[in-house]
Amino acid sequence: MNSHPSNHGPSNPGPPNPGLPQSPPVAPLPTWPVAPPPAAATTTNAPTSAPSGEAKSKRLALLAVPVIAASLGAGFLGGAMSTARTGGDAPTTVSAQVSPVSLETTANGIDVAGVLDHAEGSVVSISATVRSQRGPFQSTGESAGTGVVISNDGTILTNAHVVSGATNIVVTGIDGVERSADLIAADEANDIAVLRVHSSDGLDVAELGTSDSVTVGEPVVAIGNALALEGSMTVTQGIVSAKDRSIETSSGTLDDLIQTDAAISSGNSGGPLVDAEGRVIGINTAVAASGSGIEASNIGFAISIDTALDIAQSLMAGAA
Repeated sequence: MNSHPSNHGPSNPGPPNPGLPQSPPVAPLPTWPVAPPPAAATTTNAPTSAPSGEAKSKRLALLAVPVIAASLGAGFLGGAMSTARTGGDAPTTVSAQVSPVSLETTANGIDVAGVLDHAEGSVVSISATVRSQRGPFQSTGESAGTGVVISNDGTILTNAHVVSGATNIVVTGIDGVERSADLIAADEANDIAVLRVHSSDGLDVAELGTSDSVTVGEPVVAIGNALALEGSMTVTQGIVSAKDRSIETSSGTLDDLIQTDAAISSGNSGGPLVDAEGRVIGINTAVAASGSGIEASNIGFAISIDTALDIAQSLMAGAA
C-alpha cells in the first residue's frame, strides 16, 4: 500500500536540515486545486478559506482529474457542464449485468490480469474538444478522460467535468476504433454525464456491481486513460479504504463515495473502480491534493455505481 509523509511539525521549527528532504509548505487549499501532470493542466476554481484552529493539521483538497492539453495559448478551463442536451431517443433502461464468471484470487487477494480481461472491453478513453470563455477571450483545448459502457445501445457513463464545454467528443475502445459520441445530458452538481456513441459495435457492456456488496478492505482495480498516455489503459490496484464518504466541491457536495488507495491520476476521471469479480462498483472522480498541487494518488474517491446509475437514469429520462 502507498504511504505519504505527515506534514505535522513543531510550531517554531529551526533551520532546515540540508541532509533531509523538506516537506511542502502547508497552506489553505482551493476546492479543486491546480495539480498539473506533465504537459497538462487541470481545472481550477476559487480557493476556500482554511478552517480555524487547525494550523498544524494536514490540509487536503479534492482534485478533479481531466487532462487539459492547452491549445491556442489557453491552458485552463473551469466549471462543469450544467445544461443537458436533449435528444430524440427513448430513455435507456440500465440494469446490472449478470455474469457467471468467477475469477481466481491470488495471494494479494485479486487476479488483476483476470479482472482486466473481464472489464476492459467496456472501458473507453474520451477525448473532447472543449471551449472556454474568459472575459472577451475565447480559447479551445482538449480534455481527456474515461468512460464506461453501460448498455447495448452505446450509452456511456462518465464524469461531467470530463465533457464540460465540449464541442466534439470522440471515444476509443480497446479495439482502437474512434467513435463519435453525443452528450445526452450532464449533472454538474453530482459530476455525472451520459454519452451515446453513434456505433457501439465492438464495445462490451460492463458488468455492474452494487454498493451494498462493497466492504472496506476488499481489493479493487482502477482502470483509466491516465495522463492520456497512448496505447492501452492504465491499471492500478488497491483496496476500498472507506465507504460513504462525502466531499465538498465548488459545485456542491458529493455523497456516497468510495475511498480507495488504488492510484488515480489525471485522465482517470469517469473510469471504473472494479471489484475482484470484474464488476464496476464506482466511477473514479477525484483525488486529494496538497496546497502546492501535489496529488495524493493513494487517497482517491469514486462515486458509487448505485448513485451514478440513479443519476444517469434521471438524466436520460429528462433528455427523452
